Amino acid sequence: MTPPSSDIALQAGALELRVLPSRGGRISSLSYQGVELLSGPEAHPDNWGTTYWPSPQNLWGWPPVAAIDSEPFAVKGEAPLVLRGQPARLGETEVVLEKRFVPLEGESGFEIAYELHNVGKATLEVAGWQISRVLPGGLTFFPTGDAELTPIAPHGALHLEKFGELSVFDHQKFEQGTSLKVHADGRGGYLAHLARPQGSRPLLFVKAFPDLAPSEQAPGEGEVEIFANLDGAYVEIEVQGKYETIPPGESSKFTVRWIVSSLPDSLLRAATATACKQLAASLRERAMGAKLRLG
Repeated sequence: MTPPSSDIALQAGALELRVLPSRGGRISSLSYQGVELLSGPEAHPDNWGTTYWPSPQNLWGWPPVAAIDSEPFAVKGEAPLVLRGQPARLGETEVVLEKRFVPLEGESGFEIAYELHNVGKATLEVAGWQISRVLPGGLTFFPTGDAELTPIAPHGALHLEKFGELSVFDHQKFEQGTSLKVHADGRGGYLAHLARPQGSRPLLFVKAFPDLAPSEQAPGEGEVEIFANLDGAYVEIEVQGKYETIPPGESSKFTVRWIVSSLPDSLLRAATATACKQLAASLRERAMGAKLRLG
């Protein structure tokens, strides 16, 4: 089946997610009551929306593997939406990536599931990696874990402020000129982004996932990662799954649940990461406990 040239819209409560099969099956838009959370191609012609990469990055270097990141995906199912890419060389083997997008029942949220099939003849060691480019100007935070890792050159180290149990990146404090990145272990199984759209109520976007120990993460990578592009046009908020061995003929599954909420009146005067900590943890639990709307 020829991939659609336009994106496919999915709705969950007040949240609309749009997927573009012709562009690597990437998520092209995430909007809450019409307010956009993701950056588009106007920020960068290649690095926009949400995509998947295999981890660690030294499996493929740069640029990303086109058959995984940017080439067309075929539509294999519509309820739920399932997309399948073309075979791609990765390490010493070949892989095929499938993506599935399912609304969460009763929530403004989605489950995004990735399945990487080893269709070659060699064993592969890999973790799933979800990269979302958000509009700048907000706060990105997560509960501090046990380690922060040295970023991969040529990026400089992105400094995280510590507020109690939280590690926080304030986008407004970023000085343009050098791309910065941090790889870190988190705690509590979430990465949160507080968006501050002009003219609209602040929004809290939470990525929820099973918490990993540092020993379960890909070498040289982190359970959560944040990247600020040198021109300040976008910030990447990233999560990775468990690093595991995939024999030929087997698959690796990686699932992230998204949930978005506007801030309640009680948090509007103090829309900080610390003030939003309890809401973020609550949204994480709601997302992880929600049933899937498969019909």
